[in-house]
Amino acid sequence: MSHLLVLTDQQRVHLAVAEADTARLVELLRDARTQGLTGLQWQVASSLACGVADQAQRIADLAADGAGRVWGTCARLLRDTAARFELWADLAEVGSDASRPAA
Repeated sequence: MSHLLVLTDQQRVHLAVAEADTARLVELLRDARTQGLTGLQWQVASSLACGVADQAQRIADLAADGAGRVWGTCARLLRDTAARFELWADLAEVGSDASRPAA
C-alpha cells in the first residue's frame, strides 16, 4: 500500500528548514567516520539534530492525527539522537583533557 505525503505550504517551509539542517548534519557525521569529531563538533551535531526535531514537531503540530503521530515520533527520536550527541561531546572533552599533559 502506498501513501501520498501531502503537506501544506506551512509544513513545506518547516520541511525545507529540516532538510537543510539534515544535510549539514550528514556532512558533519561523514567527517566523524573519517577523522572523528571534537567535543565542540559533537555539540554542533546535537544542535542540528535538535533543530531538525523542532521542525519535525512543528510539522506534527500542523498535521492530521495519523501523520501528526508519525512526525511527532520522528521529532522524539531526533531529540534522543541529539542527547546522544551531547553525551559524545562530553566524552570527547574528557578524552581530550586526559591526553593533555598535567601542568
